[in-house]
Amino acid sequence: MEKKTVEIRGFMQLREYFRRKNWPVPLILDLEEAISGYELAEKLEIPAEEVEVIFVNGFVQALDYRIQPGDRIAFLPPGCPGPYRIALGFYGKNQDNQANFLIHKKKENEQG
Repeated sequence: MEKKTVEIRGFMQLREYFRRKNWPVPLILDLEEAISGYELAEKLEIPAEEVEVIFVNGFVQALDYRIQPGDRIAFLPPGCPGPYRIALGFYGKNQDNQANFLIHKKKENEQG
């Protein structure tokens, strides 16, 4: 019987998070059924506000995207430089995410 797993990585400062947890890179996690990016972050004890988008099999997705057994996942935190945000497609995938880099800037400006 084929074992159902996902392959998980953390980029930028989340890579340090993985290192502090002594997780191998990539982290292989058993996954029997579909799970959202939010649910996976919670399962790994990664605060949702520390994740702006996820890569699923090389494509940018929102955190509510359903991850399937066999997928390759990477968590990306807020703060990715500007040109990469457009080229990788963050804009269309993170509008409702509280970790959206632009939302953080807007709220800071409104409060300050």
